[in-house]
Amino acid sequence: MRKINIVLTGHTSVGKTSFLDTALYDMGVTDTLGKVDDGKSLSDFDEEEIKRRISIKSSIFSTLYRDTVLNFLDTPGSADFAGEVVSALYGADSMLLLIDAVNGVEIETSKLWSRAQKMEYPVLFFVNKIDKENADYKSVLENIRTNLKAHIFPVVLPVGKGNSFNGLIDLIEMKYYTYEGGKKKGKEQDIPQEHMAEAQDLRGALIEIAAESTDELTEKYLEGETLSDSEVLTGLQQMIQTQKASPVFFGSCALNRGISETLDLIIQLAPSSNYRGKIKVLDYADASKEVEIAQSKDASFAGIVIKTVIDQFAGKITFLRVLSGSFKPEEDVMNCTQERKERLSKLSLPFGKNQVALNRNAEEGDIITFTKLPFAETGDTLSSLERPIKLPEMQLPNPIYSLAIKAKNKKEEDKLNSLLQRAAEEDISFKVEFNNETKQTVISGMGEQQINIILSRIKEKNAIEVVTSTPLVAYRETVTTSSKADYKHKKQSGGHGQYGQVFLEIEPLERGGGFAFIDKIVGGAIPKQYIPGVEKGVKEALEEGVVAGYPVVDVRTALVFGSFHEVDSSELSFKIAGRQAFKLAMEKAKPTLLEPIMDLRVYVNDKYTGDIMSDLNSKRGRVLGMDNVGGGIQMIKAKVPMAELLKYAIELRAITSGTGSFEMEFSNYEPIGGKIAEDIIKETMQRREELAKEK
Repeated sequence: MRKINIVLTGHTSVGKTSFLDTALYDMGVTDTLGKVDDGKSLSDFDEEEIKRRISIKSSIFSTLYRDTVLNFLDTPGSADFAGEVVSALYGADSMLLLIDAVNGVEIETSKLWSRAQKMEYPVLFFVNKIDKENADYKSVLENIRTNLKAHIFPVVLPVGKGNSFNGLIDLIEMKYYTYEGGKKKGKEQDIPQEHMAEAQDLRGALIEIAAESTDELTEKYLEGETLSDSEVLTGLQQMIQTQKASPVFFGSCALNRGISETLDLIIQLAPSSNYRGKIKVLDYADASKEVEIAQSKDASFAGIVIKTVIDQFAGKITFLRVLSGSFKPEEDVMNCTQERKERLSKLSLPFGKNQVALNRNAEEGDIITFTKLPFAETGDTLSSLERPIKLPEMQLPNPIYSLAIKAKNKKEEDKLNSLLQRAAEEDISFKVEFNNETKQTVISGMGEQQINIILSRIKEKNAIEVVTSTPLVAYRETVTTSSKADYKHKKQSGGHGQYGQVFLEIEPLERGGGFAFIDKIVGGAIPKQYIPGVEKGVKEALEEGVVAGYPVVDVRTALVFGSFHEVDSSELSFKIAGRQAFKLAMEKAKPTLLEPIMDLRVYVNDKYTGDIMSDLNSKRGRVLGMDNVGGGIQMIKAKVPMAELLKYAIELRAITSGTGSFEMEFSNYEPIGGKIAEDIIKETMQRREELAKEK
């Protein structure tokens, strides 16, 4: 049986969830048309989703429609929940990218299209709200072509502009559908004469695109021969699968117009789950070696965990996309990521918040749920014991918003940490870590809204009060010039004493050079067995610099001379001497603070670019350039100190009225001096004094 796995994506409020609710109703798999606004959506079933009227998590529905297994993965539109979108992409084979008929391409539209291009992901477009005032199909097609540089072709022609929209012409089968109140599917009629010429022109363009798919069809088309309906369909399928062109559907989810027709066309055009034939994976024994596996139910089993849910009653629920092969309930498989065996439990198919028992073996293309898999986490590869393989890691966006967190009541720290780890297990873009340098537990995610929802849940369901603050920055220290120092460690207290003397020379390394230790001892000034002790002592000194106690980086240390005592010398004596000599040398080498610098990409509408660049300049940022990504959206690239970006998710929302978004990752460390460095040193020392008092 053919299987289609399609992920629904788009900017916030374009109607992804409404499309799915309407589709499920039109397919007859539910008798009630769910709606987001009244809290009855089948897809937005989480308590927070119902309360906020937005999608927060992805939801998956496995359905059977026209002899095809049709698996929908509905995703949130807000950038705060980008992790849910990425994991869903690994479970699907094509993307239905929804666009507002009036707003056209928006910020998240551009980012989703870009991600699809990088992942070589087939994209289909659905233009929603074509019934809105000022909506015009020609304008939105031009908007998509111009702003995304996409090779698109409409497969339906909407009839009636704006709120007069009341019909669609299927350009593949040349059928006309009109809509009467409340009916699931349009009524088939003859194409009105006044729309025939336009429909034929668009069908001609569609045939021309189909002809581009193969040399054979191109030659046939250029010689003036007529392409058969099956050739047109096959050609369009090929163009979509190879990401050379994308179809565009039109409709109105609010009026339930065009949804049934879109579903029928998805069945005809969207890639099957096994359209690639083979996929590249990593050899389990040698992860540097790439191998291929066939996407067939007869091949060895391989799958990827695309979602994890912790349910109050069922416990841990694992969602698995089967990429190859098949398996049966209670079968042992290999979790190649965790390097442990797992026993699969009873098999079920996902249907929103429910699980439907599967009365057959799971096969390639299926999305399956299990309960209580002990080790599996989102992103893990599961495979057969006979042929273990490993899939490349999920390429997740980097967190952009962080908070330091602790329980108000110290006795609840362990419970809080356990709840935070559970939240991280469900949401792969939410991170929890203890920073040994700053001694803080830091939570990170894709935005303020995401973090607030997680903390709100913990407070309401577990009655734990938390205290949050801006996390401390992990600064570094280094040296800016060469220096020399020596230190003699000598101690006598009955019996064997302690003795070791070292002479060190230090010099700066290029940024990112780390640490280098060179042994230049000649003539046995220090016996070889004591030299590792010197290096250990220097490494200990690197853990706490002389400026403000931050780790020291980018320095080369040479051990050039020393002395020892036949009886009193030991590795410990030279370790102490090495540590102290390095500190003395560092004090002479004009030490300085280093601060982390981030590569920043800000996505904003044209009208905000001046405000954004002015703000970045005020944050000691260096604007590197600006790219037009389409739709009146600019991507501003800059390098900015991390310390200036700790609240940027909140600040950007305020500057752009909630429309802007950004991405960032660590770039490098750079020196920092003057009053800013003085303030950092002062604050660091005060904080350490306070911590000492608490102890």
